[in-house]
Amino acid sequence: MPSLPLEADDPPRIGRYRLTGRLGEGGQGVVYLAEAPDGRKVAIKVLKTVSQAALKRFAREMEAAKRVAPFCTAAVLESSTQGRHPYVVSEYVEGPSLQQRVRERGPLSGGELDRLMINTASALTAIHGAGVVHRDLKPSNVLLGPDGPRVVDFGIARAVDAETHTQMVGTPAYFAPEWLRGEPPTPASDVFAWAGTMVFAATGRPPFGAGGDLPALLYRIANEPPDLSGVPERVRGLLAECLDKDPARRPTARNLLIRLADPSADAESADGRPQVPQPPPVPQFTQPDGGAAAGRSGKGAGRTLALAGGAVAVLAVLVPAVAFSLLKGDPPGPDPTPTASVTSAGTTAPTAPASDGGTSTATSPAGQGGVTIPAAFAGTWKGRVSQPSVLGGELASDVTIVLREGASEGDADYPGWGCTNRLHLSRSDGSVLEFDETVIRNTGGCRGGVVRLTLQGDRLDYESPGDGLFSQTSRGTLRRG
Repeated sequence: MPSLPLEADDPPRIGRYRLTGRLGEGGQGVVYLAEAPDGRKVAIKVLKTVSQAALKRFAREMEAAKRVAPFCTAAVLESSTQGRHPYVVSEYVEGPSLQQRVRERGPLSGGELDRLMINTASALTAIHGAGVVHRDLKPSNVLLGPDGPRVVDFGIARAVDAETHTQMVGTPAYFAPEWLRGEPPTPASDVFAWAGTMVFAATGRPPFGAGGDLPALLYRIANEPPDLSGVPERVRGLLAECLDKDPARRPTARNLLIRLADPSADAESADGRPQVPQPPPVPQFTQPDGGAAAGRSGKGAGRTLALAGGAVAVLAVLVPAVAFSLLKGDPPGPDPTPTASVTSAGTTAPTAPASDGGTSTATSPAGQGGVTIPAAFAGTWKGRVSQPSVLGGELASDVTIVLREGASEGDADYPGWGCTNRLHLSRSDGSVLEFDETVIRNTGGCRGGVVRLTLQGDRLDYESPGDGLFSQTSRGTLRRG
């Protein structure tokens, strides 16, 4: 894609790369065209984020992104969290985005469309195989290079979502319906976005429309079938499966790839394993004209999320909160054996699985990092934690936290949220301990963060701060178990 001249406040160099132009700028950061020491062109994305939590998260995500097989993707070459802003260096793809191509020349068809579908499904298979969820797959993140389509920006949305408090991370026209229920993005969410992107490629429009009426768009995503008119018959059924409201019924990226390459393969023989557990029923959404669509939540009637006309100002706050009111932990990816725990430096250390199929606990040596767990906090603590749900009510789970005297790490298990996390002690201040939390085992939807434990006599007060927009603060009371 063509570059623009550098602006007056742009740096001349980033790391060992000489900047030669601007490729674009968005909510996440600025993308530069640069020249490596060996003369090859690269793309450098400098992120607009500065918090320590974001830097740690960025380091973890980019280490995973570097493991993505480079075919059909713009390979991640290097990343850094040094200096004022983190950045990621990736392979430069010479060519327009799918968004630009369709806007300038119209929809794709025939072999050109087939190649696009197979190449992007291959890219998604590689991304998911590395344990990464893209989270923002859309036409502008598919580049049409001279050697074929490439998927870009995988893993970056996860690295910055909790820092982007003034905008939505992702593009509403390609949101999966489970995001609107407050569930975390998963590989199945990427498949939904992939199908929407392919519908756009074939027809010039997203499957649920676009335009400026955001409440109506979100209602259609949550309740109405996709508009597949104009999509070739040979792939219409497959795209309809990918756009199913229930993520458990969507095919995997690997399933997609096999069925696109071999149309005679059926869903089962092509590996139709579900990617996510059965989600809760779709909540009730109010139609833009004031009517209601049927829906249930648990055993009782569902609460109504008003998406009526005139609510656009409210949705500027509500939609990102609905889309990213996540539970604690990272989105589930493959569950390799052995699993890997993340160190504070962003590297990984193997953790052998326990004999009962769970995750074994690893105790850090006393004094590691200069901060250890005091005797008053040692023991097994049990209780219940919860956070407000943007759809009403609360999201809650039992929790068991195990702390060991003299260690610098502990363990936290949230059976209701389907995750087991590692607590890395970062601060000890009298009656307060603060931990950085990372996900070790995830079968539900969790996100790591900060956990603060305050000793109050015979109990611990638990707090895990949210940002107030994309995630809510979790609180609870724990007692020795």
